[in-house]
Amino acid sequence: MKKINFNILSENASTNVVNNTKVSAEFVQALKEAFLMFPTKTDMRFKQSNSGQLIISVTVTYWTGTVQHFEGAGDTELISAIHKGMAKIINDLSAYKAEEHEVEVTKDGENLVLELFKQYIKSPMRGYIETDWYSNKGERYRCMRFTNTFNGYIKFCLKATDEVNELISEACKPEWMKEEEAKQETTEPNKVA
Repeated sequence: MKKINFNILSENASTNVVNNTKVSAEFVQALKEAFLMFPTKTDMRFKQSNSGQLIISVTVTYWTGTVQHFEGAGDTELISAIHKGMAKIINDLSAYKAEEHEVEVTKDGENLVLELFKQYIKSPMRGYIETDWYSNKGERYRCMRFTNTFNGYIKFCLKATDEVNELISEACKPEWMKEEEAKQETTEPNKVA
């Protein structure tokens, strides 16, 4: 048996390369077809390509146990359409015209996944903190899952920076604690340095 040359594989690994600026019609069509088969479970994750484009990963599980994975560049309107697809409402996916939508791209080096995480953590969706994991380099990642339907999950695993830890910590505070902190901030006199 021939040996696999892993060096060539890693050299040619061009993951998440999107050469055009429009959302792929094939990606949208594949998602539409998947949701028409009424999956029993759907997971959505986000990545950022090396060129700064938003990559949407969707994994669906059908009642037979078959799992199908889709990945493509997208925008926030496609994310919203996928949300509705998770709830078995595919009208927005059917109406979504990929050729009319630009792929979401970073501006000024922003982290699109972190920006999406901030939106989700402030949304009314239920969030669940999952077990942290560590990379082979020893870097800690914080994981959180949001649920918009009983079988639809939006998952994030972000490097445990001070900003990410603070966002999660703030989201976990009970409302009465947030109200008390807000009162303290408004009643404290401004200190002059």
